[in-house]
Amino acid sequence: MSQEEKYKLALFAVIRNSTVMPQGVKLGKTMHEINTMAVAVMANIMESCDYEKLKESYESGQI
Repeated sequence: MSQEEKYKLALFAVIRNSTVMPQGVKLGKTMHEINTMAVAVMANIMESCDYEKLKESYESGQI
């Protein structure tokens, strides 16, 4: 598995476990519905990011 695939799966896990799953469970959604919504949220995030600003922020936080 490539590093890129690992980052993609890590992003999916963070979004699903911290944002989508708690709300989905409250609403009685299935795991398939929760996973589908997490992928949709992830796609929205990927489209809406300003990657240059994120890169600067990330690099400023590295030691």
